[in-house]
Amino acid sequence: MLAFPSPAHAELERGPEVRQAAPASLVPCGFFRYSVRESQFAAYNHCGTTTVRVHVDVRGGGSTNDYHLCVSPSRTQLPGAGPNYLNAYYIGGAGCRSGDRTPHTSH
Repeated sequence: MLAFPSPAHAELERGPEVRQAAPASLVPCGFFRYSVRESQFAAYNHCGTTTVRVHVDVRGGGSTNDYHLCVSPSRTQLPGAGPNYLNAYYIGGAGCRSGDRTPHTSH
């Protein structure tokens, strides 16, 4: 089950310093973190019309923990706790198979 921000309970975080209320209709394109009650989550919102590959930057371990993930249009919940993620960003790969996950490679 995926959890996404809702107007009543979510706080959105863009970068380490910014927090604001996050109605579901105002979720930004790209990587974002949010809180629901005491839990923190991270997600990637792809605003395009095809699948694309994103680089997921995971805290700790240098690039050995990072990976590439194919995401569909709309929000993709990243697994685990939100604080474990530093960033996720577009690296190309339009038309990849949604959900495909591969180890980090140079791009």
